[in-house]
Amino acid sequence: MQHSHNNLLLQACRTLFGQDIVLSQNFLAYLQPDGAKIAYRSQVKAHHPDRFTNAPPQVREQQTERFRDIHQAYTLLKDFLDNRQKIRFPKAPTARPRTAQPYRSPHPQHRQATQPSTRSQSLIPNIPLEYGMFVYYSGKIAYHDLIRGLIWQRKQRPSIGTIARHWGWLNEQQVNTILKQRGPSQRFGKKAVELKHLRPHQVESLLTHQRSRQRRLGHYFVNEGLMSQREADELARKLKQHNARLRR
Repeated sequence: MQHSHNNLLLQACRTLFGQDIVLSQNFLAYLQPDGAKIAYRSQVKAHHPDRFTNAPPQVREQQTERFRDIHQAYTLLKDFLDNRQKIRFPKAPTARPRTAQPYRSPHPQHRQATQPSTRSQSLIPNIPLEYGMFVYYSGKIAYHDLIRGLIWQRKQRPSIGTIARHWGWLNEQQVNTILKQRGPSQRFGKKAVELKHLRPHQVESLLTHQRSRQRRLGHYFVNEGLMSQREADELARKLKQHNARLRR
């Protein structure tokens, strides 16, 4: 039953994000409500039956069916996202950190099939953002490229549990207990605090060290040919200005 439900979710993602998208459980794990909503609105704008009132009856019928599929797909994904914290995904294989070689897609044709749609700068929300979401809201990359970048970035960094063990803050048994802990919290650090294995300031130190060990998302976007190094640097500068303005 769970496998069938996951297949429906993945098909819903294809309906909203395009058939060429490379999907996995990681895509569902990283998918954000805003990303699903923007994709839904884009599909509605392109396929709303009102746009085809002068088309032949067969075309109007096809577009009505397409519009129904889009609405059903978004309803399914929205319900999933609203209840995601209650769902336990099978853990994806963890890749060993690699820093010597930059990541390059084994399928170069995917880079040509994932061009971002043009969006207005006004869609950038008036809240502090991290680099990946800022680039996405700026219309420079497609949402599925953001997901792949985040997955790539995650594979480059050591896990919080690995760092804590190396520092002598946790032992192997404690790490396994934290990983198996059920509840509303999905992040390792929050669960470790709830179980009183770590203190909040220790989690902050671990996260800071983890971030220092991971490669920047901009490297992925440049290596994949999604933007130039100059564009990546310019977006980083604009993000800094965006977040500084909100802090003021």
